[in-house]
Amino acid sequence: MATKNDSKTIEINEEENAVACSKSGLIESSGLGKSAKQVQNKKTSAVGKNSASYWASRIYKPVNSRGEESPHYSFQVQFKARRGSFSTGTGNKDGAAKIAASIYHDLLTTGWDATMEKHRPKKMVVPVGSSVIATVGEWIDAAKKISEANDTTFNCYACSLRKIVGDILSVKKSKKRFGPRGGGASKYRDKINAASLDVLTPAAVQKWRLAYVKLGATPAEERSRMTSCNSTIRQARSLFSSKIVELLPELRLPEPAPFHKTKFFPRQSSKYFSRIDPKQIIQQAREELYETDSPVFIAMLLALSSGLRRGEIDSLQWRQIDFKKKLIRVESTDAADLKTVDSRGEVPIDSVTADILQDFFKRRDGAFVISGAGASSGPQSWGRKYRANSVFVRVVDWLRDHGVDSQKPLHELRKELGALATAAHGIYGASRLLRHSNIATTEAHYTDLKNRPVVEIGAWLMPPNKKPLTDF
Repeated sequence: MATKNDSKTIEINEEENAVACSKSGLIESSGLGKSAKQVQNKKTSAVGKNSASYWASRIYKPVNSRGEESPHYSFQVQFKARRGSFSTGTGNKDGAAKIAASIYHDLLTTGWDATMEKHRPKKMVVPVGSSVIATVGEWIDAAKKISEANDTTFNCYACSLRKIVGDILSVKKSKKRFGPRGGGASKYRDKINAASLDVLTPAAVQKWRLAYVKLGATPAEERSRMTSCNSTIRQARSLFSSKIVELLPELRLPEPAPFHKTKFFPRQSSKYFSRIDPKQIIQQAREELYETDSPVFIAMLLALSSGLRRGEIDSLQWRQIDFKKKLIRVESTDAADLKTVDSRGEVPIDSVTADILQDFFKRRDGAFVISGAGASSGPQSWGRKYRANSVFVRVVDWLRDHGVDSQKPLHELRKELGALATAAHGIYGASRLLRHSNIATTEAHYTDLKNRPVVEIGAWLMPPNKKPLTDF
């Protein structure tokens, strides 16, 4: 690394020092002069290149001509007769494997040129004592390379940050931004990405909070917006955690930092109160959908009988169902990762549900339980892509037509199972079944009604002859 005192700039020479390679950058394999001190590839069977497990044994820390080992993991990849090496920009092995899988996914979907444009490091020239505040896009791009959050979670953080900044700046919204083929979404994000983080002043965030809640047309909607507002701020604030900030010294934040000491609305009650008849709904679903639209019926059955989330239903494969033991193994697969580590588990199912699923298994037309959908799923810049999204659209439409008018009809079935399990087996049993990370999450949503605290006040009104009160 050479320092020019006269221009007060720091230049990183990629050829001289591979250690200083920029995060998530492309390094042409022919010009680095790496030593042979690299981890030998170990072939892993039954794992695709878009899986982090595939790259776990293939990443390595390159060593330059002076014998200096890079602090960051790299990996080599060959795609369409072209070979190159990428730096993952992190020294965390698990995180590096996930980044490698993500970069390979970019190669598959966008090709070499677009992937190089996205991940190739540019020659860094950082002015000493620069006072330029980072833009929204610069911070998101840099944070993504060092964050340990999975891609879907990180993209939700980024969306929340863009939501707040876009509203503060009154960025014009139109339905065109939901048209990816026309580039509407990317154009909308680009406007926000170019904004400086200094727009996130405490006063601006406070005004946004109040304005967001006031958009509620009713008291109930305002309370719902308070919860959404708190969640949006927490997600956006996660991008400025101390773990991320300390690893990005080259980017400057405004003072105070975004969301510093931001206030939150009082926590609203999240207790679940059942307003539907789950027994009637699943019986109607069997009558109307068992043969005519089996993917929709199976999705609802899985949500109500085992409490699977949408993403877990979307990626569930037949090999994860043990018909003999009558359970479903929720685990990371080549198709998708889990929401959290605690989401992994074995979910028991009743005998009849197992028999119904086995009947569909005998007529299966692929590896996935939900058939008739696309083959790919995973994180996107706006959140997550579901391979069975068309199926879920039909699920929502059917449930709404049958009286389930909640914001997330399919998830309502999971909540119904939670209420039923709590009543039958108590909070701890429901918590294990729903695979919550801790018992507090279950307690916040469900009331243990195993022993209902009812005082028979009505009995005091019964006359001595025990005739019904209406006979007075």
